[in-house]
Amino acid sequence: MKKIISLNKTVKLSKDLRERSKAVGLILGSFDVLHMGHIDLFRFAKKHCDYLIIGLDNDETVKITKGEKRPINNYKRRGEFLSELKLIDYIFKIDGVFKSGDESSFGYFEKLVRNINPTHIFTSIKCDDLWKKRRSLAKSLGIKFLAEKSKVMHTSDILKILEAEI
Repeated sequence: MKKIISLNKTVKLSKDLRERSKAVGLILGSFDVLHMGHIDLFRFAKKHCDYLIIGLDNDETVKITKGEKRPINNYKRRGEFLSELKLIDYIFKIDGVFKSGDESSFGYFEKLVRNINPTHIFTSIKCDDLWKKRRSLAKSLGIKFLAEKSKVMHTSDILKILEAEI
């Protein structure tokens, strides 16, 4: 099964799954260096939905958001990593370029959510500065919003530790 699909196919797939009364979960992010915080989020999400869809940031958005040395793994490689995880059913590329966490990123998020129309939105409170706005949007659209509260460090923390040791 091919997991990496276009946004258009994602929209059609979500509509079809919802018509079949399937729970469709959506997570957006860069997932540059996979770690247990990511896995915990995917496990948490998969407990609540039949199909888990990941919106994967493009390389330019990761660079703008995380810094000049990022991404460590380009979009293609990150997609390959995520494709290997059984917890994830489908992946689509987020084409919009923006700094994650700013107002333009929320506008793009809102547009994606309205188009894909999942039954669930998942995020990690530790890594998502806009989680309260996302929760409010989900509520207004009748979408369940669930936030995972992992204690695991995120990629930036891990990279700072590694850089200090070098």
